[in-house]
Amino acid sequence: MTKNSLKTSKNKQKSKLNYFLFLAIFLNYIAFYSQNNSEKMNPKKIVLMGNSITEHWQKYTPLFFEENSFLINKGISGQTTVEMLFRFNEDVINQNPQAVYILAGINDIAQNSGYISIDDISTNIIKMGLLAQKNNIKVVICSVMPVTEIAWNEKIKNANQKVIELNHQLINKSKKNNFIYLDYYSEMKEELSLLTYDGLHPNEKGYLKMIAILKKSLKGIANNFN
Repeated sequence: MTKNSLKTSKNKQKSKLNYFLFLAIFLNYIAFYSQNNSEKMNPKKIVLMGNSITEHWQKYTPLFFEENSFLINKGISGQTTVEMLFRFNEDVINQNPQAVYILAGINDIAQNSGYISIDDISTNIIKMGLLAQKNNIKVVICSVMPVTEIAWNEKIKNANQKVIELNHQLINKSKKNNFIYLDYYSEMKEELSLLTYDGLHPNEKGYLKMIAILKKSLKGIANNFN
């Protein structure tokens, strides 16, 4: 092999080595960019913790949840605050969300698990909030929804007055613990017959109303995800 041929061969090997080196660097850059871009496209995860009102929300307005896939629905029908507190670590803390919306209390008022005082109901809800706060999760305490009657337990009298009392405690305790308080009650009480199918559980119009209220709240805490 002549000197020129040897030099040409070495140049080709060098060019091939440079090519593969460039390709490796380029592929690593693409992988890094894709990962970071994916994180930017999905900057937040929010858990909606609740009972049947939360659980059925996704069934009535599936498109809203499809378009807002960062919302994780953790509603279970019939549950009281004691039951929700029991599963809070698994369904909220372990999800590692940026925020949690806690909507609970009406099943306690309905005595689904027996009698419980308004003080104890609010204490259970705040305990959930404190668990989230301890894990650097933004806490939004939702008002209990207005109600005309507890259809599945007619023995419960003055249900809405109990709701008002519970919400009053949640407002005060939320301020004390630096939680956000989201007031569904005030914005839905005047149109309750139009927004529910039984004086408590929202129908489609009711959930659309809740979506409008929720969206305002999400904008208010958006800075936490930047």
